[in-house]
Amino acid sequence: MTSLPGPGSLAWKYSGLWRFGIVLGRALVLETAHPVIGAGVAEFSTYRTRPWRRAEQTMLSIQRMIYSDTRGREKETARLDRMHKHIKGEGYSALDPAAKAWVYLTLFEGIVTMCRAGGDPLSPEDEERLYDEWIAGGVFFGLGPQDMPATIADFWVYFERTTTEVLERTQGLKDLIEALDKGFPAPRALEFLPAPVWHLISVTMARTYADITATLLSPELQERLGMRPSAIGSALTSVVCRGAALLESVLPLSLRYMPVASVAQTSEHQVRLSPQSPGLGGSEIFSRVLDQNDDGVLSWADLAASARVIAWRLDLDEKEETALYDTFHAWWQELREMADADGSGTVSREEYSAAVFEGSALRAAMDAVAAGVDKDDDGYVELAEYAHLLGGAPEPEVVASFRQLDTDSDGRLTVAEFAVGLGEFFLGRKGSLVDRHLLGTR
Repeated sequence: MTSLPGPGSLAWKYSGLWRFGIVLGRALVLETAHPVIGAGVAEFSTYRTRPWRRAEQTMLSIQRMIYSDTRGREKETARLDRMHKHIKGEGYSALDPAAKAWVYLTLFEGIVTMCRAGGDPLSPEDEERLYDEWIAGGVFFGLGPQDMPATIADFWVYFERTTTEVLERTQGLKDLIEALDKGFPAPRALEFLPAPVWHLISVTMARTYADITATLLSPELQERLGMRPSAIGSALTSVVCRGAALLESVLPLSLRYMPVASVAQTSEHQVRLSPQSPGLGGSEIFSRVLDQNDDGVLSWADLAASARVIAWRLDLDEKEETALYDTFHAWWQELREMADADGSGTVSREEYSAAVFEGSALRAAMDAVAAGVDKDDDGYVELAEYAHLLGGAPEPEVVASFRQLDTDSDGRLTVAEFAVGLGEFFLGRKGSLVDRHLLGTR
């Protein structure tokens, strides 16, 4: 079995594509036609009043499960479990392993269908590889080997048996079909349109989508579930699916994917182009970062200024801020002992560049910074926490630098990894966005 889906995997390649939205309706139909899922949808879903919310939430959850690091996947799984534990009633529970497995596996089958309908079907080898990746990722969905077919061949037997023997026209499915036939609220950018005009547009789009969804089902399912496509359904579906695949092939990477996936893919591309940012070197780190008051020498005032910026950015409380200043002051004392060759009480650029740093105070200072970044005190610096330190959102450049700190490539950035990487930056050995985004290079 392969490792969890990550950069270079087929799950990464296909899961976050915008055109997956074309087949998402079909996946939702397969899910809600399952008696257990359909019962929960009928009682708890807001399909009838908010018909497109479930699709939006599903696509966002897929992205979080596939494109997040290990910690992000764990958080999304916990969120899904919290949400679903309240969806239960007589004879059903949203946490039923068989129902969860069906939901999870219909998304895999949706990718296969997307590629087939788009005219770029997966080869048998890639289909098997994608399934292995999907099974490996199932652990983060709370599924075990006993809940999912072991091989791709077993899966297709399972899929055929479920669609022919289990699926039915549930009340939840009826609600979904009704929702697919409705319009949807105007996006903010189009709110200027008169209500009748938008209603006509949205109803036409919704019914077209419903027609495509029905066409993508097998004839047997169309009949049993009461979803019969129009006379032009087949031609319409072919044009839309193949057209989306063709458009995708000419779009830049950032526009092919949904937001979370786009950031992950763009970041991975950036990492491949520049595997490791070079360090600035002792002289450059001195003048561009450490010498905060631009007087040509380092003093406690310079390191205190750096501590002040970090404490402000992290919004530390009094105890945390005091600890940060204390460790930075200890670093300054160690730095002066190691580098102040002329005993002037300051450290020049030449002295800093020539010094050999072997003390522990720098690491203690970096540990203090890392502790401040780790807001939830779970032992990990998460992407959102790292981005907050740098004063912005997790954009591709930020994600790329975050991943460069992940020295063991396990998808988790420990507090220790962060502290070591930050220390290497302050010594001029490795590049970091800290210089530009936090302490300000010149």
